[in-house]
Amino acid sequence: MLIELTLGNVITLAALLIAAGWALVKVITRQQEKNLAQQFETLGKALGEMRQAQDSNAEALRVLERQLLQHEVVMAKEYVRRDDYVRDLASLGTRIDNFALRVERALKNLGESR
Repeated sequence: MLIELTLGNVITLAALLIAAGWALVKVITRQQEKNLAQQFETLGKALGEMRQAQDSNAEALRVLERQLLQHEVVMAKEYVRRDDYVRDLASLGTRIDNFALRVERALKNLGESR
């Protein structure tokens, strides 16, 4: 069995190999483009879901902050109304008055000793 290769056959064979390689590259790149498009679509959906979740969390945080501020106001009012607060305030006033009397006596005694 004898195979004859002429210049025309070699050129045709080379052209066929180049065309097959080119076709293979085109098929692979087309598949990659489809895959990338699908991944970007999935990524876009995920980002949209994340944005919605973040908006929901931000709204929940605003509601929570509002409730906390209302709670702080109520707590301040309730503490001022408590008996121990009034008692402690009266006790503090008494201590200040006693201290003022001691200072007056000390100044009076200091003035008399001179």
